[in-house]
Amino acid sequence: MLAASVSENLLVSYPVPKNTDHPIKILTVEKTRYLSAQDFAEAFGIRTYYRKESGKIVLFFEKNKIKLTANNSFLMFDAQVFQMPGPAVLIDEQIFVPAVSFLTLVKQNTLPELQYAISPTAETIYVNENRIDHFSRAKTPGGKVAGISDLTSIRFEEKANGVAIRIKAPGTFTDSDFSTFFKGEDWLYLTIYGANCDSATLSSIFPTNSFQKVVAIPTGSSVQIGFQLNRQFKSADVHFDMRTNDILLSLFLPLNRDIKRKIEEAKTAWIIDTIVLDPGHGGKDPGTPGRWGYMHEKDIVLDVALRVGKLLEKNRKIKVVYTRKTDVFIPIWKRSEIANQADGKLFISLHVNATKNISNAEGLEFYLLRPGRSEEAIKIAETENSVIHLEDDADKLKYQGYDDITNILANMVHSTNMKDSELLASLHSRNFTQMVAQKNRGVKQAGFYVLVGADMPKLLCELGYNTNKEEAKKLNNPKHRQKMAEAIYKSILEFKELSDKTISG
Repeated sequence: MLAASVSENLLVSYPVPKNTDHPIKILTVEKTRYLSAQDFAEAFGIRTYYRKESGKIVLFFEKNKIKLTANNSFLMFDAQVFQMPGPAVLIDEQIFVPAVSFLTLVKQNTLPELQYAISPTAETIYVNENRIDHFSRAKTPGGKVAGISDLTSIRFEEKANGVAIRIKAPGTFTDSDFSTFFKGEDWLYLTIYGANCDSATLSSIFPTNSFQKVVAIPTGSSVQIGFQLNRQFKSADVHFDMRTNDILLSLFLPLNRDIKRKIEEAKTAWIIDTIVLDPGHGGKDPGTPGRWGYMHEKDIVLDVALRVGKLLEKNRKIKVVYTRKTDVFIPIWKRSEIANQADGKLFISLHVNATKNISNAEGLEFYLLRPGRSEEAIKIAETENSVIHLEDDADKLKYQGYDDITNILANMVHSTNMKDSELLASLHSRNFTQMVAQKNRGVKQAGFYVLVGADMPKLLCELGYNTNKEEAKKLNNPKHRQKMAEAIYKSILEFKELSDKTISG
């Protein structure tokens, strides 16, 4: 149980948030400030994808995106990985991140103009650019600073990834009052504008083993503090802590082997390395029954899935998971659970279509999870979803709200997986057109229960109509099923290549 207190809010002065009425909560967790990633995104009008079950959230900025994972101290800006001083945590169904390091990384990588302060009150105040003096020291009508803050002490704290330096400074500062620069590998200089100090007192402070000495030089309207370094640091960040009136200077060490390994692990979490193949129906549920002496739907899709899996398993970088490999009955809800528990990165459900009676309806279709737009799509989804009538009463309870449009939207439309699923569908449609001698009815959308729970890019493929005698004949031809398997295999590899490039850079 985390001991956290809601005592502060983040005040953003520039750029002015789009939703100025939405507070950005700051929690203190074990003496470290954390901010809500969801609150930050809501205030700035940033689209997000969030899945509580997996503890992952993505923030979509205008030019890049941030990926965060609960209980993980690494975050990703597109393909770049950065380490925070502590892990992201899940509190009251929101992802909270170490505030100062997160905001510093945001400023360095996507919002260079970001100006903010942390308020010690629960009241949220947003200040336009021309009122930024609200956070600064009091000024006279002529614009001159009314008082200079005296720096009184410096404290050093060694961290696993660097050093935190706290400079006690009565008064109030903004980020624009600080500047830092490295001079070679031996010195770091910090300039604090609007400050004064007793040079002898600050220069006599004995630092930690990371430093040789400290030299403080007042100039009348600013103080420059030089830190002679005993070790090499890769970067520095400075920020004013309004709660303690400290100037916080953070120095970050270069990555060691262990950290580099953890970075690679963080990247791997987003690599397409586990493919889940879901042959529909099975066991007591035959799906569309075979006519004219041909195979049932459950047997056709299982054969295609095994063929796809055989092709994928030749690639050592891909793990294949099946929701079933034999003729057994698997409840719909269990299929997405299998995918999630295997940490699947791609979910493909295979089915064969049907009409109520024998007809000339034919063709392949590829379905995304969205509310059905056409009567035909709705009926097809109803047919595939009707398998729940064969399930136990306890299983049936799991589908409450599944056909609620709001639930479908929450699971897909606002998800980062939606765009990936659209890409996956378009690749399948193109490759089937080029490789399979069969009519392609294109990409559609409907509310398939089997797609609702899978937390990954997902697609349902209808491989043809078993109620059309000519198409049923094709589906019963092993050569035709092999062609379909090869088209699915090629689509998966192309999707993996495109997706993995965004991670590797």
